[in-house]
Amino acid sequence: MKEIALVGVNGEVLSDVLTALLENGNDVDVFTPEPERIMLDTTNVTINRLDTETEDATKAQFGSFDKIILAYENDLSNADLSDFILRNYAHTVNAAMKAGVKQLIVVGGKDSEAFFTTELKHHPELNYAFTTTEGDFGAAVVSLL
Repeated sequence: MKEIALVGVNGEVLSDVLTALLENGNDVDVFTPEPERIMLDTTNVTINRLDTETEDATKAQFGSFDKIILAYENDLSNADLSDFILRNYAHTVNAAMKAGVKQLIVVGGKDSEAFFTTELKHHPELNYAFTTTEGDFGAAVVSLL
């Protein structure tokens, strides 16, 4: 199995987490709805379009990973971002669980912690952690792996 999948919307949080993972020597598969917006020149990263059409499609993308990191931006006033999270978060968590992912880490703003952890608590068999985007959250994610 591959080790780490990083899922999220392009932006500062996804970028900071990816940078920390690469600095720690990880190979990372990134899943995002807009892969064409990521410009990298490294062999340690594979960029993929996140398929959120159905839970089964998302599950199929996650099936070869031990660990998945869901990285979300802080700006919940961004209507597109909020819409994406509300439409896809529970679906993504369910797909990861059904795919047999061993560990799920969610990165989000402290004001959204209750929203994110409520869904995670529905799956007591899932090894999960939430870390806030405050401080050096990239290093925090690496320390949770």
